[in-house]
Amino acid sequence: MTKQKQAVSNRWRRTQARIGRTHARAANIRRDTLHKATTALAQQHKVITVETLNVTGMRTKGGPRKRGLNRAIADAALAEIRRMLTYKTIWYGSSLIEADRWYPASKTCPACGRRKPNLTLTDRTFVCEHCGVVIDRDLNAAINLARLSETQPGQQSPAGSGPVAGRGATHETEPAQSGDAAGCETSTPHGTTGSGHTGTAPPQGEAA
Repeated sequence: MTKQKQAVSNRWRRTQARIGRTHARAANIRRDTLHKATTALAQQHKVITVETLNVTGMRTKGGPRKRGLNRAIADAALAEIRRMLTYKTIWYGSSLIEADRWYPASKTCPACGRRKPNLTLTDRTFVCEHCGVVIDRDLNAAINLARLSETQPGQQSPAGSGPVAGRGATHETEPAQSGDAAGCETSTPHGTTGSGHTGTAPPQGEAA
């Protein structure tokens, strides 16, 4: 005997409509927040540095125990942030530097420039065995990324630790491609100077 499909009730339709409206509102709030944050960065800083992390690879391993972290990574919309910054830095005359996934931002000492290859993801504190510096892992990465944006390839970093751009990397960072600024973007260009660049940081300027 073939089972007949149960008819959908009006209450079920109303519930699904409410769920859809809730998801749409959450998406609009997220998009608005990203636009405001990226516009402020592009307007207030001459140089912005981002990491082109392998987000898909970060979410692949770990199984069920990483579900919460994977949801948080997906909710952060890291690729969308980089996409917005790509064209907004052109709009507002700032520059975007992309450090590829091989750049050792967390593994490089901010004081002496030595690299620590055995730093694992579970190590939340960076301890330099050469000069004794102890610093938070994320803060250390932020410092090294800021120095990357302030230094041209071949120039010396503020700490005098040698060329910063690409130090320890196995692949050269590719220049970012400009994003599509047309369409339904909530931010519009103002005061574009035409001097925006992507992929190369000037020697001077404030880094984000």
